[in-house]
Amino acid sequence: MTSEAPVKHDADMSMEQLLAESEAQSRPGSLVTATVVEVTPTAVLVDVGLKVEGLIALAEFRGQPKPPAVGDSFPALIKRMGGPEGHPLVSFKEARERSHWTHVVQARDASTPLEATVTRVVKGGLIVDVGMEAFLPASQVDRRPVKDLAPWVGQKFPVLVLEMDTAKGNVVVSRRRLLEREAARKREETVKTIEAGKVFKGAVTSLTAFGAFVDIGGIEGLLRITDVSWGWVGKLTDVLKVGDVIDVKVLKFDAASGKIGLGRKQLMLKPWDSAPARYPVGSIQKGKVTSLTDFGAFVELEPGVEGLVHQSEFSWKERGVKPRELLKSGQEVFVSVLSVNKEQEKMALSLKRAGENPWVEAARQHPTGSRVKGVVTHMLPVGAFVRLPSGIEGLLRVQDLSWTRTVAHPKDVLTVGQEVEAVVVDVNPTTEKMALGLKQLAPDPYLKFEPGATVEGSVVRLTDQGAFVQLAPDIEGFVPLSEIPSENRLSHPSEVLTVGQTVAAQVIKGLNKSRRIDLSIRKHDKKEERQLMKRYRNAAEGVTLGDVTEWDETDASPGEPTGGETPSSSTL
Repeated sequence: MTSEAPVKHDADMSMEQLLAESEAQSRPGSLVTATVVEVTPTAVLVDVGLKVEGLIALAEFRGQPKPPAVGDSFPALIKRMGGPEGHPLVSFKEARERSHWTHVVQARDASTPLEATVTRVVKGGLIVDVGMEAFLPASQVDRRPVKDLAPWVGQKFPVLVLEMDTAKGNVVVSRRRLLEREAARKREETVKTIEAGKVFKGAVTSLTAFGAFVDIGGIEGLLRITDVSWGWVGKLTDVLKVGDVIDVKVLKFDAASGKIGLGRKQLMLKPWDSAPARYPVGSIQKGKVTSLTDFGAFVELEPGVEGLVHQSEFSWKERGVKPRELLKSGQEVFVSVLSVNKEQEKMALSLKRAGENPWVEAARQHPTGSRVKGVVTHMLPVGAFVRLPSGIEGLLRVQDLSWTRTVAHPKDVLTVGQEVEAVVVDVNPTTEKMALGLKQLAPDPYLKFEPGATVEGSVVRLTDQGAFVQLAPDIEGFVPLSEIPSENRLSHPSEVLTVGQTVAAQVIKGLNKSRRIDLSIRKHDKKEERQLMKRYRNAAEGVTLGDVTEWDETDASPGEPTGGETPSSSTL
């Protein structure tokens, strides 16, 4: 390097002039040209035209592009004569600062920028080189707070001079002030052209949990996380980073507040517009699990298109599955498309339908009327669920537990874990339901009580309306008051019948909705009377009244006709 104010020697100078110049150079505070003659671990020895080499601390060269080497020349300032071991103390740093001081002052007064190079990080900011060392406070590094200053070391950028202390030689600079000044200029130009729908190229200035701030020309707008992509974005850092230059669209602009809403996905094709064609109902698609809930899992088929696999669509065999126990975020799965709603941007998916449907096989293996065995897994008031060896479950409804009993709850008949045999009532692969019956293992005992049949039973209780007759275990018949024979009009069945009495009756109504059998003693008696009269009228010739009435001839009175005699018409 050459000195900015080199000391020139004229060979024609007189002895007096040379001595005067030498004396001037030897004064403390003089600027001289120093040439490196030796470099030690802590100091640099330089020739400054004196009898003894000057001494410069090696630390003064910190931050320079390259360390000093023997033969290098540069301006230096003599600070003191007679330093360590007789070497004059010389300063490289102070010579640079003195030579650039005027330049820095002019930049401050004119508010013009200086080129700065960051040399190191210190408490509260950075030390930069602007021809001399200056302090750049952390708050003045950027328009937004900077948490980590280390990456700034070695960077070059323009700065403005904020303060100067002539006495101490201190200089404070700002990069932020220059950025704000430039941003204000750009802002004025941008605001004149900004409007909703216009597209700008901007730089990401900062990222937050809810969105990114983007500089679109001296003015920042907010790009919300929901407007970054049509796809689900968990973390903005996965998609953007500070400094990225992106295209954004102005969604809204409030001139009064200066707030700008930006969108990025609005410049991309909306994937839902063509989703029904690309993901037809019934097709099998590959996707990635994006999130899990208690009621299901969301699966992304492509960025911006995801659907819900409801809890009921996880397994053919398991009910009440817990999604978080079967899947994890990021897992790739195959799903079947159940429905697509482009307008609402919703899609119903199924895990279980992407594989074979066991219900189709169940309908083939277990036709209606066949018998199956299974284990009771759980019960509800409507019935008990029975798991078959294949894994599917059938419902044994309470009304199919007994022909004769009214079961209020399946627990009155069954227990969880019990193995049962049942009859298949119906299998519907479409609705994935199987109806089972326990009572169907035996014929319906009510079928034998057809209208017109003659039955016999014991009176079990009497009411104002009639009498209840026990016909078989758990089967009762009812005799209305009007169907109890009596010579006089009855006010209560107890006038003719008693509990425990055995009666014969005729079924007049069976298998009604309440499964109550209506009986008539009166009709039974009349039926018996008619049959007796029929036998009498149809009796062949020679048949006596005793034959018809089964009257034994040994009981006949003397003089009455016996066995082979035919009664006269008057007798009849």
